[in-house]
Amino acid sequence: MDQGKLDELKNLLSGEVILPADAGYEGLRGSFVRVGSPAIIVRCKDKADVAAAIRFAHDQGLALSVRSGGHSMSGLSTNDGGLVIDLSYFNAVEVLDASRNLVRIGAGARWGEAAQALAEHGLAISSGDTNTVGVGGLTLGGGIGWMVRKHGLSIDSLEAAEVVLADGRVVRVSESAHPELFWAIRGGGGNFGVVTSFDFRAQPVGNVFGGMVMYGIAEMEQVLRRWAAYMRTAPEELSSTLVIFPGFGTQPPPMVMVLLCYAGDDDALSEQVIQPLRELGTPLNQAIEKKPYYKMLEDANPPPGLKSAAQNGFVKALDGDVIQALVANFGQPGTPIVQLRSLGGAMARVSEESTAFAHRNYEAFLLSAALVPLSTSVEETERIRRESWLPLQPFVAGAYVNFLTDVGETSIAASYPAATYARLAAIKAEFDPENIFNQNANIKPA
Repeated sequence: MDQGKLDELKNLLSGEVILPADAGYEGLRGSFVRVGSPAIIVRCKDKADVAAAIRFAHDQGLALSVRSGGHSMSGLSTNDGGLVIDLSYFNAVEVLDASRNLVRIGAGARWGEAAQALAEHGLAISSGDTNTVGVGGLTLGGGIGWMVRKHGLSIDSLEAAEVVLADGRVVRVSESAHPELFWAIRGGGGNFGVVTSFDFRAQPVGNVFGGMVMYGIAEMEQVLRRWAAYMRTAPEELSSTLVIFPGFGTQPPPMVMVLLCYAGDDDALSEQVIQPLRELGTPLNQAIEKKPYYKMLEDANPPPGLKSAAQNGFVKALDGDVIQALVANFGQPGTPIVQLRSLGGAMARVSEESTAFAHRNYEAFLLSAALVPLSTSVEETERIRRESWLPLQPFVAGAYVNFLTDVGETSIAASYPAATYARLAAIKAEFDPENIFNQNANIKPA
């Protein structure tokens, strides 16, 4: 790395340049799942900083990672030997137009902080389920949140965004300004530039009812069947996730957890809507309470010493064959954790062509996550991921790129319908022909 060019970069920036010898490096080098060793971290404070960091990385031949919250399941929000653009200073949450519930959120804000700030105005956006996930990464991948059936994906509330392109230009994108790029950033990930802020149309939301009901693993088949059947007819205000937890030995034991969020604050109606989820089997325990929406988002930390080998896809129908595969292969110590998220509702009313997130007409999202020691080699981790996914592979299509650990070219191409992927590759060729933004669920230029 050219020292003279590095000094020039430092003089250009209003933000900070952090090197391995600097005091703040240790706290910024890693991400949720990976401890990286980047050669340089740039904590940008404005769009000019972002453009300067992009130019520097390109001129010096450095791999360029972009980090908002650092929750990349594939660890690509950091790197070894390259440059990391840290967006944590882009964390403002502001109301642009109260009459339209139009809000602007910086890409480096965390969803927990953003949700609390919006709650002060009686507003919310369906936005994942973890406090520390970054607004940027979750939104660019689509954003499956706790109100997905009532208000759709996070991107379905997106009206505009500001993007710093590979050539340093700053553009505003919307349905009327650079509409192809606006289409691409709604599900195409960080392939097309560094998004610094998002303009969302938030929803009036007061309190919600949320929590979980736990069932014994012996009732898994019955609980799965009844849950799937009820969620087909449940009001859209109800979103639910079913988790098959394999246990760790005997403590805690294997169990089935039904998580829920009812996006309404009518006590009597909530009881009526939630009650069927209490009757899927014999509850072992339950905890459901009325609370602000932001309290649906929880802290998530990987178990000490472990990492995840995850795969996911979308299920057309949770029918007998899928349920039999789940019962036969999961729910015992040593098997992966499985998560099923009920979809439909508002998400399904958006056409598959409207955004780069094309998996609209599916009944559920399915995630399998095998936990392996941090020391497990890449090859062994990949073998475990593939083998644990085999029983489910016949029943799923595509993938949600935010939850992928395998981000190889074949895996990414398979995540999208062929026509969607081809369109994304063409847009990539227009806005990032050199593939500068390649440390992501990468789509190569056509």
